[in-house]
Amino acid sequence: MKSLIALSDRLVRAAAVGLLLALLVAVLLGVLSRQLNAPLAWTDELAQYLLVWTGFVGWIIAARRRSHIRITIIAERLPGAAQRVLEIATQGSIILFAAILTHYSFGLIERTWDVESIALPITSAALYVVMPLAGVALILQALAEIGEVLAGRKIVAAEPGAQPL
Repeated sequence: MKSLIALSDRLVRAAAVGLLLALLVAVLLGVLSRQLNAPLAWTDELAQYLLVWTGFVGWIIAARRRSHIRITIIAERLPGAAQRVLEIATQGSIILFAAILTHYSFGLIERTWDVESIALPITSAALYVVMPLAGVALILQALAEIGEVLAGRKIVAAEPGAQPL
């Protein structure tokens, strides 16, 4: 199981690197083509799509690293059992939000599947395809963290700048 998790972490990090590099290339092409007075219309739209995808992949990475912003001043002062209940409630709310995101993303994909992108030769649904993938990944991560809490293991947030798991 740990090798599967490590593989998925490597794949997500590789996707993030690929997306960021593609975003950089798209923006640079757009800027350079404008400077040469021959703008490429598709670079702006591609950059928008890549930015959305990068945001969702970054969300998955931050969830895995536990590096999202948390205000813990009250939680840290609670007794151990109350801290565990609060953590389970927090992860439960993440599951609820991710489930709603996943549910509605399928509707967005369905409604935009036959709509062609303005400047790219792809469907507009490509913008939304990442949403259910991210939702499922976030649900699985939250369930794993609930399992850790129920097993009695303390979940520690990564220190700023720390390397991934």
